[in-house]
Amino acid sequence: MPGINQENRPFVGILALVIGLFVFSLQDVIIKLFSKEYSILQIVIVRSVIALTLIGIIVAIRLGRSGFRVYQPFKIILKGILGFLSYLAFYLSIAALPLIDAVTIAFTAPIIVVVFSSVLIGEPVGLRRWLTTLTGFGGVLIAVGFEGRLANIAIALAFLAALTYALNSVMARYISSEDSPWTVTFYFTLAHSAGGFITYLIVLATVSGQAVEHPSLAFLLRDWVRPDPTDLAIMASLGVIATIGFFCLNKAYLSARAATVAPFEYSYIIWAALFGYLIWGEIPAIMTIIGLAILIGSNIFALRTEVRSMRSKT
Repeated sequence: MPGINQENRPFVGILALVIGLFVFSLQDVIIKLFSKEYSILQIVIVRSVIALTLIGIIVAIRLGRSGFRVYQPFKIILKGILGFLSYLAFYLSIAALPLIDAVTIAFTAPIIVVVFSSVLIGEPVGLRRWLTTLTGFGGVLIAVGFEGRLANIAIALAFLAALTYALNSVMARYISSEDSPWTVTFYFTLAHSAGGFITYLIVLATVSGQAVEHPSLAFLLRDWVRPDPTDLAIMASLGVIATIGFFCLNKAYLSARAATVAPFEYSYIIWAALFGYLIWGEIPAIMTIIGLAILIGSNIFALRTEVRSMRSKT
C-alpha cells in the first residue's frame, strides 16, 4: 500500500504554488464581479465542464490511457471534495465581504496547514518554521486589517474555506508519487465538478430561487440566467484558469513538504492588492505596505532556511 509521499523539491513546489495563486487571483476577481448577477453554481459548473475537458485532453496526449489509471482514487476524490467545499465557501464569502476581508480570514489556512502537517503527517516543523509562518500571517493582518462582523455568515464561510483548503493541501501528502500530478488534477477536477452538480441538484430540489437578502445566500440560491456571449466567454475562460491553477496547486503540494510550501500562500495578497488598485482604484495605505514588507521578508527567510537545511543534508 502506498505510503506518504516523501518527495521534497521545495523550489518546484514554491514556484508552482505562486503561479497557481496568481491565476486563481484572476478567477476570484471575475467571480466577485459576477456575484450580483449569476448563481455561483452556474459559474462553477460552466468552469468545471471546460476545465475537465481540457485536463482530460492533456492527460490523454501526455500520458495516454495509463494517465487515467489512478492508484489512490478514494484519497484523490476526498481531496477534490475538500477543494470544492473550500472554493465554494470562499466564493460565497466574497459576495458579502470586501475581497480583502475574505482573503484575510482565508489566510489562516497556511497556519492550519502547518499544524495539520505536523500533527497528522508528522512532518518536521522546527521553531524557525513556526515563527516564519506566524510572522507572515502577522504581516497579512497588518497589510489588510480586520474589521470582520462575527455575526455575518460570510465570516463563517471564509473560515470554512480556510479549514477545508488546509485539509485539501495536507491531503496531497497522502497521495503517492505514483500518481502523476496531471492524473491527480483530472480526478480532483472530476470530484470538484461532481460536487457542483450535486449541490446544484440539491438546491434546485429544495430552495432554488427563494428571495434572500444576504449576498452570500443569494449568490448560492439565485436562479440561473442566460449569460450574454461576452459573459459566457468569460465564464468559459475560468475553466482554462482552473486547469492551470488546479495543476499548479496539486503540483506544489505533491512536490514539497506542506510546511515548506504553505508560507508562500501569502503571495496571493500581492495580486489582491495589485488588482484592487488596477480594477477598483484602491491605493494601499502605509500599513499595507509595511505588512507586505513583513510578508515578503518572512517568505524570503523561509526559503533561505529551506535551502540551508537541504545543503546541510548533502
